[in-house]
Amino acid sequence: MKTKLIISLYSIAFLFMACAQDKKQVDVSEMGDTSFVNNNFESNLIDYRDGMSACDQLNTADIAKLYGVSASQIVLDDPLTNPNRQATSTPICSFYVESGASDFLWLKGSISVNREIGKDEHMGEVHEATGGGENWQEAWALQKSISNSSEWVDGLGLAAIWKASAKELKIKFKGYTLNVYPPTNRANQEEAAQNRDYKDIAIKIAKAAGYVN
Repeated sequence: MKTKLIISLYSIAFLFMACAQDKKQVDVSEMGDTSFVNNNFESNLIDYRDGMSACDQLNTADIAKLYGVSASQIVLDDPLTNPNRQATSTPICSFYVESGASDFLWLKGSISVNREIGKDEHMGEVHEATGGGENWQEAWALQKSISNSSEWVDGLGLAAIWKASAKELKIKFKGYTLNVYPPTNRANQEEAAQNRDYKDIAIKIAKAAGYVN
């Protein structure tokens, strides 16, 4: 990889981590280590396509079961099926758990499908540097190496990383990255007291949505 791109990778990733107050001293041994890539990955269960829904296989009962509530307390908001929402170029679906006395206390999560951007496309170099391009491995390794709360998750897609500080699961597939944010709300003290395993919930949401077995 060119020196210019390595510098770009470091600068962008460091900025992201610093803003999230999740940075740690760079682990040089991790920066070039791509052993986290699943070389046994065969194919996507769901391929990216223009106009796709991010969660057409997900239903309210799936999320309700994970949070121990009734399906009537779950709201799915998919721009493709909600006439009150403007469709976005990135397939995304939000979901809410009605928890607390007002919607301010509801738990909010989402799932999105982020297409892999080619090197020669608009902003291609930026996407390469942030792990959303065709050559994503070193960018992912770098982001992991400077994040205090990140860990690799084995057996999901080409690679998967859980960032606890952001409650974010990223799974790399052929042609796209899936981002899963399990429903949370720091302002909801009752929810905080549950001490849930959000990584496990994020994985189960990805499975319920049909992306992984």
